Amino acid sequence: MSKVHKEEIICPECQAKGKFDLWESMNVDLDPELREKVFNNEAFIYTCPNCGHRTGVPYGTLYHDMTHHFMLFFDFFKPDDYDYEPIDIPNLPGNDNYIYRHVTGLMRLKEKIIILEKELDDVAIERMKYMLTHIIHPEMAEKGIELLFGGVEYDEEKLSDDGTMSFLFHDENDEPMEWAVSMKMYYEHCLACELDPRMKIESCMNVDEGWIARQLKKGTV
Repeated sequence: MSKVHKEEIICPECQAKGKFDLWESMNVDLDPELREKVFNNEAFIYTCPNCGHRTGVPYGTLYHDMTHHFMLFFDFFKPDDYDYEPIDIPNLPGNDNYIYRHVTGLMRLKEKIIILEKELDDVAIERMKYMLTHIIHPEMAEKGIELLFGGVEYDEEKLSDDGTMSFLFHDENDEPMEWAVSMKMYYEHCLACELDPRMKIESCMNVDEGWIARQLKKGTV
């Protein structure tokens, strides 16, 4: 079940006090409206009942999807000295088919939800993004350009179509861009992750670009 409590908020605009629903956990099967509240940011925005001013309220929560068997332990911010060590969470609910991840940053939370809802390998996708921006096009990493998973498309009229995976990013001029690559590349990275023990997940971990870089620095296999 989802767990929520009321938090008192003082509006920075008019100083009026109000109550905000702070979700300690979200079960989107039992409370499906919470998924939409995450994606439209409403779960993290307080609207003052007195003046209507909207204020962001950053907090952590547990996002639980029973249908797709994953739990995301979300923190709004990632410390500069984050060590990427596995998070010790005793008595993890769910079962062996569950995926547990620690996620930092709201955009990465949304991205991770979409990836796991589509039952894709998030480790392979992160490895793929790292290779695209650090190895194939290192100028992207130098400019601080970060890729976010956009989706998968197939041409149903072409029986031989392998599909494309798209990534979203903002260029150096902050213009929104989309980059599509063949799903063949994704499957290659899935195989690479399967064969590479450095890509093995322990318990609950934060799998993002920083984790991939850290693991690859451990040397070749």
